[in-house]
Amino acid sequence: MKKKAFAIVFASAVLLPAGAGLWFFGRSIPWQSAPFLSPAHTRAESAVGDLRRMLKEAIGRYRSLDDYTAIFYKEERSGGKWEPEEEIYFKFEKPFKIYMEWLNTRKIGVQVFYERGFHGNQLAVHLPGFLFQLKPVLFLDRDSPWVREGSAAYDIEDAGIGKFLLDLTRAVGRGAARRKLLVKYFEKEKDGQSVDITFPHSSPNEGFFAYRVIVFFDDETKLPLRMELFDWHNEPMGVYGYKNLKLNAGPADPEFKRRIHGRLFRIYAHT
Repeated sequence: MKKKAFAIVFASAVLLPAGAGLWFFGRSIPWQSAPFLSPAHTRAESAVGDLRRMLKEAIGRYRSLDDYTAIFYKEERSGGKWEPEEEIYFKFEKPFKIYMEWLNTRKIGVQVFYERGFHGNQLAVHLPGFLFQLKPVLFLDRDSPWVREGSAAYDIEDAGIGKFLLDLTRAVGRGAARRKLLVKYFEKEKDGQSVDITFPHSSPNEGFFAYRVIVFFDDETKLPLRMELFDWHNEPMGVYGYKNLKLNAGPADPEFKRRIHGRLFRIYAHT
């Protein structure tokens, strides 16, 4: 998804067009109404309208899914330095089951399972190696230092395509309502569209998850498969993405069953 030259459309100081709200995760997210503005602002309204359409398509596609698997990759900046890129085999199953297996870095072979509302909301963790054969699964709190190493600001409840879609949709609606929204479109790519979304004059305590985010929407799946986040100094915070995406593979997916440790799978399957 190599970036090309900008085909720029500005969408600042514009409210989203009036219309029915979006239903996502069982709740309504209303779009704000806007008065008629100048031709330049009309172009901006069109840019926001295009983003609104892309978000609606993504949410519609996501709501139709039962589960998905992918290779999730992330690279985060900490203390002014970039941490090594991590690659993680990632499986999400609704309503909220997450399985992750690290494919590189010093965490290679670590497997983590989390299911909202089960096991005291703890993580079931399998660590590779001879020392852990007698106790192949450990239960750890979500905020334990080992679990959050390299991602101290994030919780496993933040993981997944659906949570990002929810956060982005809310931020766009909030930015539009407060006239703190700027949208730019990259030149169309062969497999999707990258959108540069900025929330100018915003701050973290207003409920925005980033000052700026560049999102790649995949043409085939309509889902956001890559995102770059920037802080309030417009400095990069992290790059996150999904590749080798497989939709509705189900819990009996052969690759998943081959990867997950047998004891961890029994916890996953409630057997």
